[in-house]
Amino acid sequence: MSDYLHGYVHTEYERLLHQARFLEQEVYPFIDLKHCNHLLEMGCGVGAQTRILLERFPQLHITAIDRSAEELEVASQQLPGDLQHRVRFVQADLLHFQAEEKADAAFCCWMLEHASNPEAILQNIRRSLSADGQIYLTEVENNSLEVRPHSSALDAYWEAYNRLQLHLKGWPFIGQNLEHHLQSAGFEHIHVLPHPMHYSHHNTERLKDFCAYWWRLIDSASEPLLRGGYISEEQHRLSREHLLNLHQHPQASFRYTFVQAKALAGNKP
Repeated sequence: MSDYLHGYVHTEYERLLHQARFLEQEVYPFIDLKHCNHLLEMGCGVGAQTRILLERFPQLHITAIDRSAEELEVASQQLPGDLQHRVRFVQADLLHFQAEEKADAAFCCWMLEHASNPEAILQNIRRSLSADGQIYLTEVENNSLEVRPHSSALDAYWEAYNRLQLHLKGWPFIGQNLEHHLQSAGFEHIHVLPHPMHYSHHNTERLKDFCAYWWRLIDSASEPLLRGGYISEEQHRLSREHLLNLHQHPQASFRYTFVQAKALAGNKP
């Protein structure tokens, strides 16, 4: 894994929990785990997706894997007691994780963008799935962002944000490569679905909420961006003003496409 772009701080834990709920209706129509009993959650972090998975699929038992002991502790604490018996938190590097028994499916959301070697992770997880085990991936595609009206400060901020993630050996454009990574890792029957999100002045409240969410996302990386000279204080201020006031513009629009993929492990029984 790369160094984490957003940092390991309490405010980031809160942001991740908010993000999972805010995007739940966008992410989960693609995820079908009704017939899954044992799920591997790859890079569970603070358990933001773990809780949603347990709530949506009441038959599910989860092995939730993350390398951060601190985040696993947060994940355990934020789960209500009636859900805790259905999840086992495991501290491990996904490159070296070995399951005690084959799982029915694997799930990964907003994690591979931070991985320096996603194919190796997928290869290792595939070995932990049953012959007909399925994997679900949800990832960023940061080339897709379009904000109108245009802001040169926001453009510079976004370019610097992606450049920093690349410097940290992450991959902010991984969405376009999910099919390739799954094929190289040995998965079969791969299905990739781009998921466009488009908000405009015609839906002012959702646009306002989404821009506030987006600012919270990119602002979480502002400290290393400012410290490293990737952006200036003025670019930071102007980007904030532009996003948080975008809903007031009569021709405002915000477009972003994330990418989801599912595939079968195809392992020999």
